Amino acid sequence: MALVFRGFLVNISNPKALVFMLAVLPQFIDPHAPLLAQYLIIGVTMVCVDLIVMAGYTGLASKVLRMLRTPKQQKRMNRTFAGLFIGAAAFMATLRKAAM
Repeated sequence: MALVFRGFLVNISNPKALVFMLAVLPQFIDPHAPLLAQYLIIGVTMVCVDLIVMAGYTGLASKVLRMLRTPKQQKRMNRTFAGLFIGAAAFMATLRKAAM
């Protein structure tokens, strides 16, 4: 229960989540219909979607961790990501600012 409460505190204090909720949520609320039912439907929907997404992240993370058991595998992954970051930096260095 302590972990659930801690997760709640982290999420409620996340400014990105708050901005998202304040920007997106009002678009789906009909002010002339009962608000409690609408909030319950949206809340349940968001929790279900979040559980599915987090389960996907957990499954992917467990597969990645199985692939990174040895130092050699970890070194290969580090070099792969370093190469990707260098490639992204080189690409961004070639971009020009659009004229206004």
